[in-house]
Amino acid sequence: MKMKRLLLCASIVLNVLLTTIIHTSAQHSGVTYLKGATVVDLTGRAPFQANVILRDGQIESITTSPTVPPDGHVIDVSGDYVLPGFTDMHAHVTFLRDDSYSSYDRATSEQVLKMLLAYGITTVRNPAAPAVESVRLRDDVANGKILGPRILTAGEALNGKPFSTEAEIRAEVKRQAAVGVNYIKVYANSTPQQTAVAIDEAHKHGLKVIGHLQITDWPTAAGLGIDFVTHGVCWSASALPPQKRYEYEEEVRHLGPMKARIFWLESVDVNGPKMNRIIKSLKQHHISVDPTLIAYKTKFIPMERYRGKQNVSLAPRAMQESWIDGGFTADWTPSDYARMQKAWPKMLEIVALYYHEGVLLTTGSDLPNSWVVPGISLHQEMELLSEAGIPTQDVLAMATRNAAAALGLDREIGTVEVGKRADLVILAANPLDDIRNTRRIKYVVTDGKLFQPGSLLTH
Repeated sequence: MKMKRLLLCASIVLNVLLTTIIHTSAQHSGVTYLKGATVVDLTGRAPFQANVILRDGQIESITTSPTVPPDGHVIDVSGDYVLPGFTDMHAHVTFLRDDSYSSYDRATSEQVLKMLLAYGITTVRNPAAPAVESVRLRDDVANGKILGPRILTAGEALNGKPFSTEAEIRAEVKRQAAVGVNYIKVYANSTPQQTAVAIDEAHKHGLKVIGHLQITDWPTAAGLGIDFVTHGVCWSASALPPQKRYEYEEEVRHLGPMKARIFWLESVDVNGPKMNRIIKSLKQHHISVDPTLIAYKTKFIPMERYRGKQNVSLAPRAMQESWIDGGFTADWTPSDYARMQKAWPKMLEIVALYYHEGVLLTTGSDLPNSWVVPGISLHQEMELLSEAGIPTQDVLAMATRNAAAALGLDREIGTVEVGKRADLVILAANPLDDIRNTRRIKYVVTDGKLFQPGSLLTH
């Protein structure tokens, strides 16, 4: 009852907030003239003053000429900063009301997409979801039937069961390929043998493979040809010093994999040979990593810290209701949380090590994990990456240029350059001065169409 009252209050707060936001529909998709911009193109060039001309969904010109095209619609962005749109590489946008793929909620999914766009996210990778529904959602965005970021999607994750034999795995990959997914996802319980089969069959169909792995460690998966790995660390026993592995495996068996992660993080040698092996394999095989620090942060801090927060109140009601039970760490004691908070700096240290060693890092939120609010969570992710010691410009690159490179879309998105897709975010303050300025969004441009955030949140 107390939680229901909280949700009602949150809903009222949301309505009050949204009534104060300007309602602005998309500008026409012909020619838009962004006047007086400071362009942060993220090519490595310093910010510069220019007018940016968008035509039919593309960046037509970046110029100092004051001449406005005859059919141009002028938007004065003097004093504002134009960046490439952000990419969330780990957004489960096909919202499920419970753990079953049959619980897909289309209405909430559409609401999530608008929230992501409102926060400057113009591309998302949906790394596991019901294949048929996800492909339909992706195509409906692409065809203009619904509004949202461009979607690239995987289907149902292969997790050892119910697809365990070689024939079953190959048949499932073929089914998903026929449905039209962009990727195949292998999950934590997939053995090296099962992972190898999935990768082999996926590559035969021209599909890349995303791995949320544990039984199969990252170096093994790299050798098998995995294309991406998700989350900041692998949680595999093989990554620990030999004397710690048995104890960790016992904790997994008796306490469960989530609580056992406390021991894993306490025990891992960040600068040891096992971590060096992981980093070497990621670099050698050009595998990108989306650390999803925000999804860990929200798990590893007692949920009372998040209940009632304004950010949480912005999440769709169905999503808030799914968080009531506290999620994966609901059974943790205060002592468990205290231990994890003490170990948490190691997580940041590992991600910083990836960065310094040249691993291709991208940004992802892992919504809708508990308290991971659509849209703003990617900005929280960038702030955590900055907290890890990664320079601001490189954090911004992770959310734009690096993501485009990882997705093979670097000729289309990821930087502000002539000929690229007009997916942009326009900020009221310089994000190079403070990463938190990425939240100060004045406009979002997707496929050449310009929106104010409030119009996306209120529709």
